[in-house]
Amino acid sequence: MRTIAVFVENRPFFGALLVHVPLLEALRRREPGARIVLYAPFPQARMLVEWGAADAAVVYASRFAQVLALLRGSRPDEALVLRPASRWLDLAIAAARVPVTAGYASWLARLLYTRVAPHDTGIYRPRKYLALVMSREEALRAPLDRWFAPLARTSALAGAPVARTLALLPGGGAGDFKRWPAERFLALGEALLAQDGELRLAWILGPQEAEWRGRIAASPLAARSDVHVDLPLADLAAVAYRARAAVGNDCGPAHVFQMCGCPFACVISDHDGEGPIRAAEWLDAANRPLATLSRPGEAIGTVAVEPVLGRTRAALAAR
Repeated sequence: MRTIAVFVENRPFFGALLVHVPLLEALRRREPGARIVLYAPFPQARMLVEWGAADAAVVYASRFAQVLALLRGSRPDEALVLRPASRWLDLAIAAARVPVTAGYASWLARLLYTRVAPHDTGIYRPRKYLALVMSREEALRAPLDRWFAPLARTSALAGAPVARTLALLPGGGAGDFKRWPAERFLALGEALLAQDGELRLAWILGPQEAEWRGRIAASPLAARSDVHVDLPLADLAAVAYRARAAVGNDCGPAHVFQMCGCPFACVISDHDGEGPIRAAEWLDAANRPLATLSRPGEAIGTVAVEPVLGRTRAALAAR
């Protein structure tokens, strides 16, 4: 049995792990009998194994010596390195003499790896990962939902698309800088329902937003809202296929909706001047015109409802 080692990006967040799925699915489709083993410096990577996207996860605590020993012990046939700036990792993989290797282009990677791809932060992160196993042009065209589509069919929420359902995604586990205020989401919902008598709202809440249930129930939105808290991945995918569009923060569930092809209007903070860079890397190309950024140097809470309303209406019209 061939073994493929995948060194995941050094980000333990739900969304940052989710965006590995299209690459892992592509590897599985290329070699159905291969064993896919993830290597990460954090235990959260085991979520990808629990979801069935990989076969095993190895958590390492130290750097060069431990990883070299692990690779020499397991002797993978192929190694993919998704961390573009880890020189010690490049050297460990070379020292372990893995036969087939791939990583992102640098002067050292060009010397050590059998395949290099551009470290292109101007394309959506899952497509950047896919460029390690296919051409950039193929990665830009590839459907991202091949793994999610069969998973969604296992959900009790699966069904035909609902013509006028908008999903709202207010999460942002990486920090408050990602969170558009609850008052803005509620005001956005009221404006949308006032304009569209057939629209329903599907609220996708995580544990950190669970208390929103009471606020939604007490609001004028209650009768036309379905509130979901901490949905399993299969249910998230099912809602993504059923919704006409989504609006929300840059959060983990947003990646499920994007990878399932749901138009997504995103509110992004530019408090640090990095907002356009985040938008380029974490939004698929079709969704970038739907992004609303705060003004440079200002917090996400300064974004008014009106521009988000316009882009949400554009997302609803896009599907």
